[in-house]
Amino acid sequence: MEVKKALRKTFKANREALGEKEREWRSQKITIQALSFLSNFPEVQHVHLFLPIKRLYEINTVLLLHRLFDKGYQVYGSITDRSAQRLDTVRFSTNTFFREDEMGIPVPEHPEYVNEELIDLVFVPLLGVDDKGNRIGYGLGFYDRFFLNLRKEVLKVGLSYFRPEVSLPKDPHDIPLNACIFPDGYEIFNQ
Repeated sequence: MEVKKALRKTFKANREALGEKEREWRSQKITIQALSFLSNFPEVQHVHLFLPIKRLYEINTVLLLHRLFDKGYQVYGSITDRSAQRLDTVRFSTNTFFREDEMGIPVPEHPEYVNEELIDLVFVPLLGVDDKGNRIGYGLGFYDRFFLNLRKEVLKVGLSYFRPEVSLPKDPHDIPLNACIFPDGYEIFNQ
């Protein structure tokens, strides 16, 4: 647990150290790579996307959101139910107006809740990932619990400013990613 805590601190510092212009440039590159990745999976039509928490310097996925709409994808996100320790799935549309919740997460002003069984692919936030698809998130377990409610074949795809580490610590409840997208490409993990 202490190792993961130290890694989170390091990964957050590395992300912040990039600077605003570099983060935005990398976010644009990740958007291009994500669309390239999706072109390999024409059966994927329903995409779950996280929106960025600005104070945590997350990848600007708003760019990707607009491109997904342009390409005709159905796009979803989540509203965090902290009392139940779960993510509730909501539909995004080109008319969705977002506000920030108490954690700084953009959420729909008027959410339309839907069943997560619709989802074909989830773009997953992370702080770090290794070359086997093990990820380090913020440590609250929301996405690992969310994955348990999805169909087995749903693709779990991380988005990262940085290339994978050789190895990261893994707990029994951690669910590995199928792939991760980086500014310079993507990797599909063998599991």
